[in-house]
Amino acid sequence: MLTVEHFLQLAPFKKFQLVAGANGLDNKITGINILDNPDASDWLSAGELLITSGYFFSENTEIQKQFIQRFKEINCSAICIKPHIYLKGIPKSMRDLADELALPIIEIPYGVAFSKIMNIVMAEISGRMDERNQASLDIHSQFFEISLHGGGMKKIAAELANMVQNPVVLVDTDWSVTAVSDHKQPLIQETIKTIEHTFTFPLQTFNDLPTNFERIQKPITRSLFFADKEYPCVIMPVYFDTIHYGFILVYQIERPLTDLDYVALENGSMAFALEQMRLFEIERTENRIRRDFFDQLLSGQIKDLDTLAAYDTAIDPLLNYTVLILSIQTFGIQTDSLMKKKQAEDRLMKSLLSSLTSYTANRFPHLHLFSRKNQLVMLLGTDPNSSTLKTHNELSDTAERIRMYLEQQGPSEREIFCTIGSTLPILELSQSFEEAKKVIQLLEDDSKEEKIYFFNDFYFDSFLVDSISKDQGQKFYTHYLNTLLTYDKENKTSFTPTLKAYLAHHLNIATTSRALFIHRNTLLYRIEKIKGLLPVELDQEKNTFALQLALKLYDLYH
Repeated sequence: MLTVEHFLQLAPFKKFQLVAGANGLDNKITGINILDNPDASDWLSAGELLITSGYFFSENTEIQKQFIQRFKEINCSAICIKPHIYLKGIPKSMRDLADELALPIIEIPYGVAFSKIMNIVMAEISGRMDERNQASLDIHSQFFEISLHGGGMKKIAAELANMVQNPVVLVDTDWSVTAVSDHKQPLIQETIKTIEHTFTFPLQTFNDLPTNFERIQKPITRSLFFADKEYPCVIMPVYFDTIHYGFILVYQIERPLTDLDYVALENGSMAFALEQMRLFEIERTENRIRRDFFDQLLSGQIKDLDTLAAYDTAIDPLLNYTVLILSIQTFGIQTDSLMKKKQAEDRLMKSLLSSLTSYTANRFPHLHLFSRKNQLVMLLGTDPNSSTLKTHNELSDTAERIRMYLEQQGPSEREIFCTIGSTLPILELSQSFEEAKKVIQLLEDDSKEEKIYFFNDFYFDSFLVDSISKDQGQKFYTHYLNTLLTYDKENKTSFTPTLKAYLAHHLNIATTSRALFIHRNTLLYRIEKIKGLLPVELDQEKNTFALQLALKLYDLYH
């Protein structure tokens, strides 16, 4: 293995001068890189020999110290600097810090080309690759065995921690913890937070992560602070085939990572992705089985309790059940690719289904759920002996608690509303399902100011839609309201909503004016104008019903 000391002994480099970090001469050189862009430090790897003109160091002492510290955290082998171009010399503050960190700083004589250094070092390294390749194969085999036998996330975390000799934390795309190598480690206990029953790594711990850094597909290093000490933390994005699975965090508490540790990290990330795929497939299969059963139940194909019992589900046939549909529309997913948007939406729905399953398990023992596209369908069992009011309140409370919980999950902006069918015996549940879906159709163009909608409140609307075609409905409301609607449009008046309020308050001037927040005389003036625009007498009972129906059809079909 090529070390810094061996590098300085090579004939072409005998005039290179070690100016600091003599205690790091045993550092192993596994690669070489030119660095003259401060933003490129996230692309460096452990064991690399860095060559730089010191351009981005400038003469700023704090920046110089910051980068020397960062290079040590990454575990670079040494820094070769060509001064007298941008740096007048290698500052004492840099040399002192390099001595403290045992990070060699080597001064390149003026006139030596960077390319010459790179060619010689690469030739030396290539002759020492067999040992590293064998070690890489051994690491790959160990993780392959874990993946092959379904060792799970805990086994991956434990094995990786053993290889890199540092604590390891695995998190998913939402930074929820999936596995930890050592729960008793104080720094892990300090950084991981508990929300509900979920362990989460707070992303705000790192305030300078690159944009979309999960796509970098290589580890970056950031600092964690604990008990007045700073610890480097390596963050490895797990990202394969355009799909992001999560992150691996390595807390460098025991020792800096070597180049072989990074090989282990890459193989560990592959095992992480394979395990996530396996878990996703299991979850997808279980959800499909659940969905197939519920599809048969909700389509009315299960017609007797004996058939229902054959499915061995947790459904209690002695309870009444109600279908609740949570419709979820996302706004925070920004991408030009329809495929990527679909993948993001699928991952969101899987995440919501998983977290909601955990949330409802103990809180709502008679609730069953599955997902369909952008909807979560729930069946809630209630006591058939409960009063209608008690059942209604229970449904409303459950729907609101679940809706509020889902709104708090994840960073994406979303709109969630719930539609609720009738409460019926289990074998009649197809009717409740159709009713909940019907409300979604009726709300299609609605602003959805409310978040919970019961079918009972839409029964009349549903009857009209099912019984009167759109053409017939438009003809009906046009006959009664066309003159009034046209007048409102041309004169920017609000006579149509005034008529609607007047009819809703049973032609009562006092209650209507209070509802509209207008003076009694203003309302009387409007009513006289409305009477002159309508084709029928407003005060006749049959006409008031016809006008109310016309207004309802206008709302439905306009």
